[in-house]
Amino acid sequence: MTDKKLVELYWERREEALERTQEQYGAWCRTIARNILDQEQDVEECLSDSLLSLWNAIPPARPLHFQGYLGAVVRNRALLIRKRRGKQEDTVSLAALELAECLPHTDGPEQKVEAEVLGQVVSEFLKGQKEDLRIVFLRRYWYADSVEEAAKHMGWSVGKAKSVLFRMRKKLKVYLEQEGWL
Repeated sequence: MTDKKLVELYWERREEALERTQEQYGAWCRTIARNILDQEQDVEECLSDSLLSLWNAIPPARPLHFQGYLGAVVRNRALLIRKRRGKQEDTVSLAALELAECLPHTDGPEQKVEAEVLGQVVSEFLKGQKEDLRIVFLRRYWYADSVEEAAKHMGWSVGKAKSVLFRMRKKLKVYLEQEGWL
């Protein structure tokens, strides 16, 4: 079933949408949640909450890229659960520390708006990169894959993945400097 048809099922408020989402993307969503959460009970809670959030969001939302939208819902829900539990996952913490080196530090009441704009700037940076570079970057810093998992997914050695990610962070930092963010 296509993503467009899945979105239509949600718009029609058909419970089949939830079943199809689980069939097509359940394993992928579980992987995202497991990369962030360390207990299976938390993973199950995350997946259940994510489906409810999706059901409540569509409509009115009509995502053009359903899989990406779903991934963001699962990731955000997992991060909320992790924060609520007061736990830190090594993979997530390490990825955040790596990326923090090249991102600006914003404080103050405008932080949320600035973070959204910064997200758009980072997206523009990624659009200008080769597909394989975008994929490894997103796997590491969005989906919280370990470097080893990202390398395996790409068919690369761990050394190559580390090198590519290091160069991408440097390029991102230069890009953000040119855009006036640093």
